[in-house]
Amino acid sequence: MLHRRTLPALALGFLLAVSASAQHHHSMGGEVKAYDDGPSGGDPTSGNCDAVQAKVTITGHTFSPATVTINAGQPVCWSWTGTPDIHNVKSEDGTFTSGSPDNHGVFQRTFTTAGTYGYYCEVHGAPGSGMHGTVVVLDSGGGGGGGGGTGPGTIALAPTAYDVSEGAGVVTVTVERVGGSDGAASVKFATAPGTAKQGKDYIPRSGVLKWASGDGDPKTFEIPIKNDSVPEPDKAFSVKLSKATGAALGDATAVVTIHDDDNPGCGTAAVLPSRLVALGQSPGDIRLTWDPAEAAAASSLGIERRQPGGAFQEIAAVPAGAGGYTDSGLPGGAAFQYRLRAAGPDGLPAYSGIAAGATDGLVTPCDETRNALCLNGGRFEATVQWRPSAAPAAPAADTGRDSKRVMLPDTPNSGLFSLSPQDDLQLLVNVVDRCAVNGHYWLSFAAVTDVEFTVKVRDTQTGRTRVYFNPAGTTPAPVRDVDAFATCP
Repeated sequence: MLHRRTLPALALGFLLAVSASAQHHHSMGGEVKAYDDGPSGGDPTSGNCDAVQAKVTITGHTFSPATVTINAGQPVCWSWTGTPDIHNVKSEDGTFTSGSPDNHGVFQRTFTTAGTYGYYCEVHGAPGSGMHGTVVVLDSGGGGGGGGGTGPGTIALAPTAYDVSEGAGVVTVTVERVGGSDGAASVKFATAPGTAKQGKDYIPRSGVLKWASGDGDPKTFEIPIKNDSVPEPDKAFSVKLSKATGAALGDATAVVTIHDDDNPGCGTAAVLPSRLVALGQSPGDIRLTWDPAEAAAASSLGIERRQPGGAFQEIAAVPAGAGGYTDSGLPGGAAFQYRLRAAGPDGLPAYSGIAAGATDGLVTPCDETRNALCLNGGRFEATVQWRPSAAPAAPAADTGRDSKRVMLPDTPNSGLFSLSPQDDLQLLVNVVDRCAVNGHYWLSFAAVTDVEFTVKVRDTQTGRTRVYFNPAGTTPAPVRDVDAFATCP
């Protein structure tokens, strides 16, 4: 049980969990953006990295390669791949940044002084952890070996994560020697099975990579990927380095994820979107969005809605290729829950996960008498309702129990809620001002319970309301919504 006397440790544990493993909710960016010098500390660029030798690709939650080695006076160019998530590049020493997080564009920086420069994404990383990378800058005299004086360096896998289609044929793995190339060096490599099985999903490989003295070039090897015609989930295996000689051993494990490329056949139920999002747009509208590619096997989608405690009813039907729907004519300040329904090729129904949304509420001060947390000096009002996991099905009129709340005196942006009859503190809610980063207030929460609960946070100056639903029997991963409130300042 978690009791009030454990409050400081609970709050710290929650905040660390949110920072390290939060799920992320983002909006798509706009046009391709080429950063130039000025506040970002970058160099003028034409909008691509074609003319730059040292390139870093920002894809998923990874800088690839994670470490690049250049000579002093050379530039490094980062390029965004256009994923839904937003990222930026910020140096650990504060000397350069690409600016506000975005999901398109390029950023270029020329390094004139030898040294090691760490950097990270402000949204998904921190100095030395999460989404971070390193630029190693050598003296312009060269790469060592035979008197270069740079040392033996470090051998490491870069990147440490690969995504490959089942039909790609091979995946090419890169091993770098960075930070110096004095003396000969070698390292052993080998594949290791995971959910992907050797001989069935890929052909195992092992061997030795060697570098001569003065050789700082990366080495590569290919792993054959086997294809089949059976629809199946994604699978993964590992590549491991060992027994490095003549140099230190850095990142020694990489994970290769094989994505299935087969269409579901007859008798396979429809797979519905895994990230249905419901966001209030006005006092009367809630906008639903999803990835239409995830529902490709369905001929059409039914949109179902319920009020908390009620039953789902279909309110609309849209083609499977649609990616959104606006639910209009709703009362102000009201919360609703939504899901998608479809019939698969075999006629069986399939349902998406449940997403919660709310129309804009009243522009009134935070009301502590409603068991609300008044965060950021009362700018945001947070409430939580919950139901016990073992409770029988609630009547339609039962919207749940109000949670008792506890403010944290030393952290006015955060507070705790109890989700049990014993008033144990089991949920942390946090709203912080990140207007300087991406023009939004960020909302985070984390819980150590599997009860059904709904988190509702209202901006008291605009009425904009965000709602997050957790179904019974599920212990949620920590959530950090970096697009929660575009209501700055």
